[in-house]
Amino acid sequence: MAKPKQPAETNPADESYRVPAVERAFQILRLIASEGPLPLTEIVEGTGLNKSTAFYTLRTLVALDMVLYNEQGRRYELGPGLMELGAAASEEMNDIAIAKRYLAELLERMNVTIVLYRRVNPFEIMLVDKIERVHRVRITLQAGTHVPIQGGSFGRAFLAFDPPKVVDDVLKGGLQAFTPRSVTNVREFRRDLAVVRDQGWAVDHEGYALGVSTVAAPIFGADGTISVVAAAVGFTSVLTDEIATEYGLLLRETCDRIGRTISGQAVATAATTGQVGSQWKSARRT
Repeated sequence: MAKPKQPAETNPADESYRVPAVERAFQILRLIASEGPLPLTEIVEGTGLNKSTAFYTLRTLVALDMVLYNEQGRRYELGPGLMELGAAASEEMNDIAIAKRYLAELLERMNVTIVLYRRVNPFEIMLVDKIERVHRVRITLQAGTHVPIQGGSFGRAFLAFDPPKVVDDVLKGGLQAFTPRSVTNVREFRRDLAVVRDQGWAVDHEGYALGVSTVAAPIFGADGTISVVAAAVGFTSVLTDEIATEYGLLLRETCDRIGRTISGQAVATAATTGQVGSQWKSARRT
């Protein structure tokens, strides 16, 4: 069966991709969250929506348990459905919070922007967060941006630990050339994946964006699968081969510490050579 065609979305913040009804619902939810239970008149005033639009949006949110209507006080308040969603989001993003705590420390030793990627589907990943320092190199990257799994070191950090069938499916249509320096030979690309599995991190010099180099390492969760991928992003003139190797080692060690914390294991204050990389080594395919 052919893979469903994905929307040609390049920038999730583009106005053409926004749904006004959804924006109105979140306007109301955020207003109630900040102000507390409110009557319809104050919601209309606070959001700028007309009365009928606000009323019907509220009634829809009530039907979905996202908002409760207090008959006695005639006020709308946040509903139990949001608690359920919030709990699920908190659990889902807990690994991101843990990762950022460790990576913020690592950033003190790097002249880069650090980004975190999550797998969306076998063919695509998404930037979920970034960490950068003031007065250091800053590369414009936006959370929510989708990237093809073939693109850059971050995609290879995922693919290197995929089952062979998943890799075959991703590569069966060939490789996309993002820049003149992109790897487009499938056999060479597979060799790159083998190197990533062996050393625990991936490097890309201008293969996804000219002038930009990246070093990426996977973070494994409690179930032994990749939770997120952390990547150091910098200008190629700064992120040379030598520096990329240094950053790769630092990322690998830090990602293992993050993985052990996510898995509920005690984090050693100083890892020995045998301990570092234990997670990604056990995750390598045979």
